[in-house]
Amino acid sequence: MKKINYFICLLATSGMSYTVNAQDQDITSSIKRSGIVVGLDTTGNQQMERDLRKRNSLSNDQRIDWKDSGYGYVGSYSKNNEQYMARYDQDGKYVETLTKKEWNDNAPAKLRSAYDQSNYKSQKVTAYWEVTDPSRKGYYLELNDDQNRPSRVWVDEDGKFSTSPNTVKKDY
Repeated sequence: MKKINYFICLLATSGMSYTVNAQDQDITSSIKRSGIVVGLDTTGNQQMERDLRKRNSLSNDQRIDWKDSGYGYVGSYSKNNEQYMARYDQDGKYVETLTKKEWNDNAPAKLRSAYDQSNYKSQKVTAYWEVTDPSRKGYYLELNDDQNRPSRVWVDEDGKFSTSPNTVKKDY
């Protein structure tokens, strides 16, 4: 009888474990779809931070705020009133660095035209980020809808909009 009770307890525990794992996967998928950014454990960012400091001397002596974006990791920092965002993939490999810009008449005409023709044109651009790496081109837009709800989209060099970043490196 003890063996049967032990087996039932083991079976119930493994079922609960499966349910928790399924819920974790649902939550992770939901986070990725919504564009929510969650904090990153500080021990997980040390290698990326060392890499970023080697790549970009502007990041030296700056506090870097690391987040898990659901598509990889983002390290944000600022220097001389400029804001930067370094992107790393889910394996911690460097993807690109972006610089925050104001959405005004100085925004690239091709980007403004693509936005005006997009499904997002009814939303207000609150800021945009431009890729600064010479081997990559693209933008990241922060938007607010008429209810002041934020959303974020990526725009490639051809003016195509996406809710997820392009991580394929292009050679120009």
